[in-house]
Amino acid sequence: MTAAAPYAFNSNELWTLGIAAYAAIVSTFVLGWDAYKWLASGAKIDLSASTGMQVYGGLVPDPKTYVSVTAWNVGDQPTTITNLGGLYFDSWWRAYITRRKWARAFIITEPSQVQRIPYRFEVGDQWIGMAEQTEDITQMAKDGYLFFVLYTAKGGRGQRVRVKVRPKENGSTDNE
Repeated sequence: MTAAAPYAFNSNELWTLGIAAYAAIVSTFVLGWDAYKWLASGAKIDLSASTGMQVYGGLVPDPKTYVSVTAWNVGDQPTTITNLGGLYFDSWWRAYITRRKWARAFIITEPSQVQRIPYRFEVGDQWIGMAEQTEDITQMAKDGYLFFVLYTAKGGRGQRVRVKVRPKENGSTDNE
């Protein structure tokens, strides 16, 4: 047998091969970008919780202390807020790794008088809910890992935010 001579590309074939390689790279990038946009689209909720909140004004003074939950829809689609609840975990492992083995769970039946649940949560909107900061809530926040969870129509497990009770300057907690 005789050895075959190596193939020699002419200039038109080299141009065609270069253009095809460039088109393959660009189309792969565009496909990846479209997949990213599809995965990243939808309602995105930013959530924060503040303890030790008090209500001022109104006809009757309110001496109670509240935990305030503020949510912002920073995504590109509206959603509906369906519920506000709480989950208490007694260990870091359960709170952040397993996430499903809570020691206590509860629902806040009426977190907002003005923005009642179910609430249509448009893009760019802000929603504020409150729950009374009882001694039980304060103890759970200090002893373990207490999360308030905002459930939406498209949210699955919901968005959660950790509730932390910070001590005041005189050594007492927010609700004293």
